Parts: sequence; C-alpha cells; structure tokens
Amino acid sequence: MSLNPAAQKKATAKSGENNPASSSANKIAKSGIHTTSGRGAYGFGLVLLACVTWGFFPIAAKGITHQLDAHTINFYRFAIAGLMLLPVLIARGSLPQLIGKSSTRHNLRLVICALLLIINYFFYIIGVQHITPSATQILIQFSTVMLLLAGVFFFGERLSRRQWLGCLVFLTGLVVFFYPRIIAMVDGFNDYALGMGLISLAATCWTGYAILQKQLLLHFTSSQIMLVVYLLGSLVFLPLAQPMSIIELSTPGLLLLLFCGTSTLIGSGSFSEAMAHIEASKASAMLATLPIFTILFMWCLSFIPSFTITPEPLTNLTLSGAALVVFGALMVALKSTPKP
Repeated sequence: MSLNPAAQKKATAKSGENNPASSSANKIAKSGIHTTSGRGAYGFGLVLLACVTWGFFPIAAKGITHQLDAHTINFYRFAIAGLMLLPVLIARGSLPQLIGKSSTRHNLRLVICALLLIINYFFYIIGVQHITPSATQILIQFSTVMLLLAGVFFFGERLSRRQWLGCLVFLTGLVVFFYPRIIAMVDGFNDYALGMGLISLAATCWTGYAILQKQLLLHFTSSQIMLVVYLLGSLVFLPLAQPMSIIELSTPGLLLLLFCGTSTLIGSGSFSEAMAHIEASKASAMLATLPIFTILFMWCLSFIPSFTITPEPLTNLTLSGAALVVFGALMVALKSTPKP
C-alpha cells in the first residue's frame, strides 16, 4: 500500500539511529524502489480476477464497436469506472492528496502514468476492430515480456535460467501463432497488419504505465492512482466522444457497454492492487493466461446462433503457438526459491 513520506521521515528522526529496522525501512523508501507486501496468494488472486475480466473484454469491445465509435466507448469506459470508484474513496476519506510542497514531481508522474494508459486504451479499441479477439490477447502479451524485463532492470528482480528460457519459449510461441499472418504480410501491408501494429503500440504504452504505477505506490494507494486515471481519461475523450449516441443502442449493446466500463474498474483496479503484493515479473507472467480465457469464451459463444464475431482460425499450428505462449509465461512465473 502507499507510504507516507512525511510520517516516515518523522519516525526515522526519532529512532533511526537506535532502531536498525526503522533505518532499513528508511533506506528502502529513499531508494525509490517499491517492495512487495509478501501477500503472494492474495496478489495472485487479484491478477487472476483481472485475467478473467480482461479475457472477455476484447469480445465485448469487438461487439460494441459496430454500434459506437472508439472515442465514445473509451469515454464511457473511464466515466463508468470513475463514477463507481469516486464515492467509495469519498466514503473512506481516502481521496488522493495532490496539493503539497513535495507533490509536484509525484503529480507529474501520475499524469504521465494516466496518459500512457489513456493512449493504451485508444490504440487497443481501434486495433481490436482490425483483428480477432483471440489474436488481440496473444499479441498484447508483448507487454508481458516488456514488463518482465522492466522488473529486472528497474525493480532489481532476478530471473533464473529457467525463467530466461521461458522468455524464449514465449517469444517462439508468438511467432508460431502468427506465422500464417506473417507470411500473408510478406505480400503487402494489410488491414490485419494495421491491427497488429496498433495492438503492439498499446502493449508498449501499457508497459510504461505499469512501471510508473508500481513506483507511484510509494506515494499513493492503487485506488487513488486509478481514480486519477479514470477521471483524466474521461476528460480527454469527452470532446471526441458522442455521449448521446447510446440512446440508439439495443439492450445487448447497453449491457456490453456497461461491461466495458465495469471491467475497466475491476480489471485495472485488481491488477493495480496486485502490484503491491507480488513481483512485477510474476504479475506479468500471470497475464499470459489471457489468451486461454479469450479462446475459451469465444469457443463457448460460438454455439450461440446470433454470435457473429469471426474467431481466429484455430489450426494445430496456432493452437501450438498459444500453448507455447502460456507455457513460456508459466516457466517465468514458477520461479524456484532457494532453500534456507
């Protein structure tokens, strides 16, 4: 959870020289590197909840893009999530404190963090219009590798040989899954290639957001960070959106839009909180299960006659690639700990 720098400074001034534990805590805070709480099971549960929610999201987003434009969808995603979270923080008396002598630098990081997630949403919702939901979830896993490397280079986390091998297996799986598409792109840039490029950009922006978000946990709680992100996102997309166009939505369309908004709060909120309890490398590896959920949801929905979203062709090659992606990520997540 969040650290209060002022309170920590006072406590250290009183007992820092005589209390080794206090001195150690002060060194951690000064280092600027966020450390996990140690509640691993709780953290993994939160990441799993995010995976289930985000696993269905590209299907819902694909279904609603035929009725609403991308900017309106993003506006409602942020607005619904923000309006749900705001009264909770008000009731708890835990609204973020953005005014203070030493808060300017932290507020700037908070704004940059929010903008990166806003750009991620922008690229993602447009990209999903050009490729299938399953392919979206496979390709967005680039963020897993990038966040994994960020955990090594920015947070001082260490990877074993097995984990590095897992990265190689993971990347091999991506190539295998998209091999037919890659061959098709040799003949020229097509609509599917545009979607792949947009989703790759979304993954890059999300990685930058996750890195800054983890560092901001030194000064804000995860809920405070997400509230700022949601409110700022609503303001950014409002001038571009057409809010009144939801009047023309059918009942299924309204339900899909409501899910997009609530999934934004549940998915992003649970993952943001999980980053306070588990290592960035483990959290990123858990996210690799997203394609499993999306492929499973697509398979189940394919039995509904009115379901019109075209699935990704699942050949032996693509299924093998998806399996390698998940297996490689699990090799990263299941890090062996040295025995005492």
